[in-house]
Amino acid sequence: MSPTLRHASALTGSQIWEGDCRQVAAALPSDCASLAIFDGPYGLDKAQWDRLNVGDLAEWYRPHLEDADRVLAPSASLYFWNTSAGWAAVHPILLSMGWTFRSLITWDKGIAFMAGKCDVRGLRTWYDVTEVCGFYQREAWAPSGCAGSEIANAAGADPRNWIRPWLSAEWDAAGLIKRQADEALGTNGMAGHYFGSSQWSLPTWDAFQKLAAYASKHGTTRCRPYLVHPDFWPDVSAASNDRYLRATYDHLRAEYDHLRAEYEASRPAFDCPMGIGNVWTHQSIAGPKRLRAPGGETLHPCQKPLAFSERMILASSRPGDTVWAPFGGTIREAVAAEQVARTDPDQARRVITSELNQDGVDYLGPAIRQLQGLGSRPRNPRQRTLFA
Repeated sequence: MSPTLRHASALTGSQIWEGDCRQVAAALPSDCASLAIFDGPYGLDKAQWDRLNVGDLAEWYRPHLEDADRVLAPSASLYFWNTSAGWAAVHPILLSMGWTFRSLITWDKGIAFMAGKCDVRGLRTWYDVTEVCGFYQREAWAPSGCAGSEIANAAGADPRNWIRPWLSAEWDAAGLIKRQADEALGTNGMAGHYFGSSQWSLPTWDAFQKLAAYASKHGTTRCRPYLVHPDFWPDVSAASNDRYLRATYDHLRAEYDHLRAEYEASRPAFDCPMGIGNVWTHQSIAGPKRLRAPGGETLHPCQKPLAFSERMILASSRPGDTVWAPFGGTIREAVAAEQVARTDPDQARRVITSELNQDGVDYLGPAIRQLQGLGSRPRNPRQRTLFA
């Protein structure tokens, strides 16, 4: 049976599908998303869809990870929720698919999570009050060491960067060699950064002035001063003028900064919230915040805190990006994105998610009602209201 679109947000463009997430993924264009959040089976036998052995999780997840590999852009991020044993089983597959492991997030539910669930004296190991989430990234080009320097070097070597060959051509036209650039700057080896092809960087304004002055004094005589671009030099015979040199430099800086910005934008987004590390402390969801079926029974065995979905989306995507959440459950990602967009439309993201409702429970109904700003359960018409 083909997936059914249960809800489409007019605010964010998010889509909530009921059906097989693999079929939904197959209909998505390649490279359309920048972030994927996986929160599928744990192998804990808490529902029909969770009846897997932990040892089988890796192969079960493989085709879904292959779908994400196609749907996600060359530079993207991926979060993978599970138990520590489940994450450890799937982790090698993620590495083999080219994902770089960044961090293991631990959800600390607090000691109260144990209350009424076990006889401590009968335990033979530490009671687990956590879940974990592996955080991965991949990049179209992989930086090493200092990211800022790597971006600068990559932009400098980019064939679209006409500044580097133009500077070298100016220096050659003056009849000068690279070693004389070091003499002009009073440095040893810095010339390679300005006139070489590796680890290139744009000269500072101070260095640019020194190079221009040296070329003017020691280079072959010509009408247009060296390092002044023809676009910024009038067709007259005149001595070098600082304002022409400054206009050239400002133009070069603007061009180079624009190219660097393109490289920065090509990296996977990450904006760490202030005061947040890789241990996220939050009690398990209970009370009115826990979604329930119309009959009052618990809707989902593990409903994640809405704050977690919002945190991941804001930290690892940019406004306007698409987030792929194949195992919708209570569609926390779609609800979080909707709330973010209502608070600040400029921060809106689009979430595409799917839920199979495999065990006959309509997880999506109450969650969509919450998404629409309604109660999580339809009101019983026989129940009297406060003002009835």
